[in-house]
Amino acid sequence: MYWEHLRNVWRSTTFHLGLLFMVLFAASFLIIGGFVYRQTMVFLEQEMRATIDVELNQSRQFYLERGEEIFLAEIEGLAELDPSGIYIILDDACQALAGGYKRLDDDESIQEICTNAPDTDGWVLFELDIPRGFRAQIPEWDDNVYARIIPIAPNRQLLYGRMGGNIDSAREVVQSALAWGLAAMGVLAVLGSYLMAGSIAGRLEQINRISQEIRHGDLSRRMPLRRGSDEFDRLSGNLNRMLDQIQTLMEGVRSVSDAIAHDLRTPLARLRTRLERLRKVPPGEVDAGVAQSIQETDSMLATFNALLSIAQLEAGSRRTEFADVDMQALMVDIVDLYEPVASEKDIDLRLEQHTAVSLHGDRNLLFQAISNLVDNAVKYTPEGGRVQLELLRRGQGLRLMVSDSGPGIPSEERDRVFERFYRLDAHRDLAGNGLGLTLVAAVAKLHDSRVELQDNDPGLRVVWNLPRGGSRS
Repeated sequence: MYWEHLRNVWRSTTFHLGLLFMVLFAASFLIIGGFVYRQTMVFLEQEMRATIDVELNQSRQFYLERGEEIFLAEIEGLAELDPSGIYIILDDACQALAGGYKRLDDDESIQEICTNAPDTDGWVLFELDIPRGFRAQIPEWDDNVYARIIPIAPNRQLLYGRMGGNIDSAREVVQSALAWGLAAMGVLAVLGSYLMAGSIAGRLEQINRISQEIRHGDLSRRMPLRRGSDEFDRLSGNLNRMLDQIQTLMEGVRSVSDAIAHDLRTPLARLRTRLERLRKVPPGEVDAGVAQSIQETDSMLATFNALLSIAQLEAGSRRTEFADVDMQALMVDIVDLYEPVASEKDIDLRLEQHTAVSLHGDRNLLFQAISNLVDNAVKYTPEGGRVQLELLRRGQGLRLMVSDSGPGIPSEERDRVFERFYRLDAHRDLAGNGLGLTLVAAVAKLHDSRVELQDNDPGLRVVWNLPRGGSRS
């Protein structure tokens, strides 16, 4: 189990990205470290050169003030007291007259030093071959010597230099720090990449495992959520909402299948019985039986079409047909459509519109949904009753209300009337298939809103609130 987890981590994209970032960071570290190293060395060399220049200027001033004899004695003394410094008095021919010239080996003669000096403004860099016993007496011992030759008087030159022990020590410290820093960074980067990849791989493994369980049929399983709100929680939340919708659709499919089997079995059986009878009736009575059969078939086709429309709406496939809809004109068209039916029952059908509102949606679906509400209101309102439509602004949104003075719907059944094929017992003798309000709820959901049923005292009030961003003036 552990080795499998280790292999998964090693193969993970997160681990590879971590290593890639480590390489990029290491390259940046080396570039910056190299720049710091170079600047440090330049600074130390400049300090060394400044020290040498100060010493040379002081020595020249001392020579001019005290004379050659005292100066030569002083140089001999300095050569003994300051073993890390090189003091040599030269003539014009670069012959050593006094100082620590005995430290120079045969390979790097004073003549060669003098030959190179004019090309570098008197600055030279050479090496010393000092016996090991003498090295222990020099705190800043180093093979490299930074030196400069300047004239201090006619026929006299002074070579003064210092061993680069401090510079070389600093160089070693900086190089060591860079090496250790790079090594530590590599170890921490690998460890951090492993831990980060392990954490991410663990959470992804949870999602993969639960996905397999869902694929095998357990639609009740959901992705785990932590208290944070990182990208995995957002992904898991979206997956859970998607699974909720899938489960709802699956349950809806099962419910529709059961409802179709239950509600269409009777009309199909009735249609078959009628057709069987038509085989035995006299020819003159066939037309009436055929007409009834056609009417029964049309009713079943209407039911299937309504189910298909609801399925399309719940799948969100109609959202691409959204456009700006003039709600005032739409409501007027609906009132004009149902005015004759309402007049036959002496029902007062009126539209109360307080302002013109434009809605971004599907006009045909909105027309069909609102027509279903008005149709129900007119159908269940007794003669001499009242049906009122209201359209008004609500903040940046829209409120649509359809109120009637009919019998209303009991509060305990208001949620169930939106289910497929559900009908109140008192209304089963009336024409209908129990899908009207289901279609209304699907259209409302497609428009990011919901429909509520309230008491109108007497009657029913249907309130449809569209979201603040769903309407446009």
